[in-house]
This record gives sequence, C-alpha cells and structure tokens, in this order.
Amino acid sequence: MAFSYSSTIRGFLCLSVLVLVICFASARHLEYNEDDLASEDRLLQLFEKWATKHSKNYTSPHESSQKHSRFQVFKQNLAYIHQQNSNKQKESSHRLGLTRFADLTLNEFKARHFGFRNRPSPVPLQEYSSVCDTKKLPASVDWRKHGAVTPVKDQGTCGSCWAFSSVGAIEGAHAIAIGELVSLSEQELVSCVHTNFGCHGGLMNPAFKWVIRNGGINTEEGYPYVSGTGRTRFCNWNKKMGKSVTIAGYEDVQPHNEEALTCAVAQQPVSVAINANSQDFQLYAGGIFNSCSDGRTDIDHAVLVVGYGSEGGKDYWIVKNSWTEDWGLDGYVHIERSTGNRRGVCGIHTSPSYPVVRKAASWSSM
Repeated sequence: MAFSYSSTIRGFLCLSVLVLVICFASARHLEYNEDDLASEDRLLQLFEKWATKHSKNYTSPHESSQKHSRFQVFKQNLAYIHQQNSNKQKESSHRLGLTRFADLTLNEFKARHFGFRNRPSPVPLQEYSSVCDTKKLPASVDWRKHGAVTPVKDQGTCGSCWAFSSVGAIEGAHAIAIGELVSLSEQELVSCVHTNFGCHGGLMNPAFKWVIRNGGINTEEGYPYVSGTGRTRFCNWNKKMGKSVTIAGYEDVQPHNEEALTCAVAQQPVSVAINANSQDFQLYAGGIFNSCSDGRTDIDHAVLVVGYGSEGGKDYWIVKNSWTEDWGLDGYVHIERSTGNRRGVCGIHTSPSYPVVRKAASWSSM
C-alpha cells in the first residue's frame, strides 16, 4: 500500500519507523548493576544521573525540598525492579527498568498519568462491528510499518489518555483510507468535548461523536497540546474551526471477544482501555506484559492497539501509549494475547472501538 505523508511529519516518521524496525530495546532506560545497590553513594549518583536524563530539576528553589523524598522513592522502585528482574520463578516474561516514572509512588503515578473514566455500570452500545474469519488474517500486523501511526506523544500530567487514544485511532483510519498520515489535535478534544472531563478523564466514543458533530478535527500544528501540566483550558473557537480530518462514524468492537478485536486491528488501529494500575506497568521496560488486573471496574487508562504479533511462542498486542518514548518499548507495550481470558489481559477486550473513514482499506490490501 503506497502512502504520501504530510510534509510536517514525513522525515520524522520515516526515521521513527526505521528505528522501530531495527530494534525495540530498553536502551532509553538507564542501566544499573548490583554494585549500585550496595552503596548509598552509588545509588545517589545513579539517581542524579537518572534525574539529569529525564530533566528532573530538583535543584530549583521550589523543588529542592523534594530531592530527598524522591530519592527514597527511587531506591524503593529500583529495589523492586531488581527483585522482579532477578526472579527466575516469575511467570511473566516482561522486564522492568528505570523509566521516567521511577521517582513516583504507584498512587502518584496513577493520579498524574491515567484518565480513562470508567462507567459505573454497562450502558447499551450501538451495533457491534462484524467478526471475520481470523484464520484468513495475517499472522502479524503492524500499522507502524504501513505509515498509519504517528510518533509517540506525551499527555503529561493531564488525565487525557482518552483524547490521545481517540486521536491515534482517527490518525490511523485517515491514513489507511486517504493515504496521508496527519498528526491531529488532542488539545481540541481535551478542551472542547464537554461530554468528557478534559484533564479529569473521559471516554473515546464521546470524542468520536464530537468529531462527527463538529465536522472534523484540527491538526496538531493548528491546535497544539498545552494541557501537559494538568489544565484543561477553554475551547478555542477559531482553532476549533480548523477541520483537517473528518470521520463518517465509529464502531464498537464486541467486548470480551478476542477474535472480534483481532479482526478490527487487522483493519486499522483500535482504541482500547486497560488496567495500568500496577508497579510493573509503571516500570515496564520490555517483554510481553501480563501483570495486571482484568476486572471491569479496574480499567483506568486508554491506549491504542496498532497491531499484533508473536515472540517466543507467546502472542501479544502492540499497544501505543502516550507517555513519551522514555517509557516501555520506545513508548509501546506488548500485552499478552491468546490466553483464553475472556476479558483479555489487563481487560484489553473490555471497551474497544474505532472511527470509520470512508474508503478505508482492508487488511488484504496491506
């Protein structure tokens, strides 16, 4: 499938895809050795090196009082990382590392970086998308390799994961249908979709509905993201009028059905919600992840499935997050699939949906 790219992201996208294809390494995460764990001085040096790497300015007047407490949390997280990575008996195959969240407690991490507002009880959904014959699907799909996924973005400390998941799905659907990958505006959804709650959380389907009613959505350049510090901000009417990409509708994927999600992902990137409330997810640095709750009431974070694959006899979903490339596998996580779990690992089968763009190509044209 041939794609033409927007000039604003063409060069960066090609470079990103090349890097992704060559290696999904944890090189972004600062390495440590056992000698570091035996010395307070070495631990402090490691912490300061990590803080410099992630631009943590603990020396500024308003943050200097935090340095000691952040160091204590860092040490606790490092001890957990080392314990889990050294545990040869653990069932999970993922590894942990000093991600950009290594100075946060789990409660702090959840309060600052999630944002999926779970429904208290099930609500009626529209007609589900059809389930295909999965035996006819490719063994693996990766929409990054087909130019349908923009580089990993950063929601900051705003609970806007729902907007990043929605926008990523629209970007993918548009690229596949039209042949042009355009980076779109999360800020427009955060500020203007009043059926959601801006930086205090939301859902993907109301965002899709809003884009349909609005007649489109602006580009990232036309309505830049400014809510990274946690402020939702007012809807900018002039920027809201910039309608670069439109969608014709959206589809709900049948929940608790892995085959239905596989069929949808083979067609295009799909918005999903997961449970991310675990120390392992906070410090995830690679491998196939499965250490999380699948309970419906535990779902707390929105992400984007951009493909699926297999490694070492285990199947996984390729999931794009919105916490920069300094978390996980360059901003991605591989979540285990084909486990027989009806709700899916981390509850990933619970609430999948995707936007519809006319002229969308099927998997058979990849």
